[in-house]
Amino acid sequence: MDALILARIQFAANISFHILFPTVTIALGWVLVFFKLRFNATREEKWMDAYRFWVKVFALSFALGVVSGITMSFQFGTNWPGFMERVGNIAGPLLAYEVLTAFFLEATFLGIMLFGFRRVPGWLHTGATVLVAVGTTLSAFWILVLNSWMHTPQGFELREGVAHATDWWAIVFNPSMPYRLAHMLMASALTVAFLMAGISAWRWLRGDRAPAVMAVLRTGIVMAAVGAPTQLLLGDLHGLNTLEHQPAKVAAMEGNWETRGHVPLLLFAIPDEQARTNRFEVAIPSGASLILTHRADGEVPGLNDFIGEHPPVAPVFYAFRVMVGTGMLMIALGLLGAFLLWRRREIPRWLLRGYVVMTFSGWVATLAGWYVTEIGRQPWLVHGVLTTAQAAGPVPAGSIATTLVMYLVLYALLLAAYIAAIYRLAAHGRLAAATPPGAVPQAKESAA
Repeated sequence: MDALILARIQFAANISFHILFPTVTIALGWVLVFFKLRFNATREEKWMDAYRFWVKVFALSFALGVVSGITMSFQFGTNWPGFMERVGNIAGPLLAYEVLTAFFLEATFLGIMLFGFRRVPGWLHTGATVLVAVGTTLSAFWILVLNSWMHTPQGFELREGVAHATDWWAIVFNPSMPYRLAHMLMASALTVAFLMAGISAWRWLRGDRAPAVMAVLRTGIVMAAVGAPTQLLLGDLHGLNTLEHQPAKVAAMEGNWETRGHVPLLLFAIPDEQARTNRFEVAIPSGASLILTHRADGEVPGLNDFIGEHPPVAPVFYAFRVMVGTGMLMIALGLLGAFLLWRRREIPRWLLRGYVVMTFSGWVATLAGWYVTEIGRQPWLVHGVLTTAQAAGPVPAGSIATTLVMYLVLYALLLAAYIAAIYRLAAHGRLAAATPPGAVPQAKESAA
């Protein structure tokens, strides 16, 4: 592999690891607000138990997100100096806004949220929880503004090859930003919904009948039942926006080679980019045209219109189907669980096991969707402005390969430790819920 491919893999590994944790904290912050407000309104201890348990998960996720984000940012200067040289006048301020408006807000009030329950008035602790949740959402907003601008850039002009802002309003509210932001926020909600449902189902199957367990399980199922169908609608809107602004990406997603109408929806195929055809197709006639244009005879762009300027087909094609397939499972499990709760029926053990299996399904869908988005942008780093090759630095391939291996080993260990820590907390759920962060449990509590 040459240095460019290795640098791309290294950045993909870093951002893949990093995105796992903001995907948890963005929505979990608001879930903690819900738990705290329910406790304030009802004074039922189960809501505070739920808060104490899940605030630990939030703190762990926040810490890993910060550390991995710092590592990722260094690569802009080492592997991708051309990015900041060409578009730093736009990317730099947007990243600075994220730090000034979001990170400082989170960092300032996170300590009160974690350690202040018995040390500050209740209204202040609730307010700190709200502000941390606002901070996580603001952070997502600014990062997605930059990412969306890279896909659909506007509000700038090039002077001697360098981008200069001419309209910050157009930069921030670029054509794909609303769709990308809504899609990501809902992805976070679904990630947290199935994380809570899966961990709570695991605790319930192990015999943990604490009231907080069922309260969290119900919350996760309701979030999934509402969020998964909503995400399907948001995904459709996002797809239509992508069709307008990045037709080559849509062509790769659909595995469509020729621009035409009545394009089938491929459930499965093996794209052959060299022969520019698909093998072993399993398809629904006119399905892709119907979804993308809302007409069976609607014209869908083909990859042959973008030879030399379209993304690698197979990764985009397969990742898109992993994302959609996982989403369909989420819809089914969410609606089924909500129906049983509505009919006041006991959730069967087989369904609880299904939630356990789907505990980290939000990560699978998010990563698959992220690969569709980012690989689908190739060969552009900033669409129509800067290619990936133009932004790459002169770092030798051997140096990148060495650090890539180090990153992969470290990330594997950290991810295993993160998952193990969550299950360890869940295995001692009653103690974890009853013990505020930073407190030392008493011997009697440990024995219980």
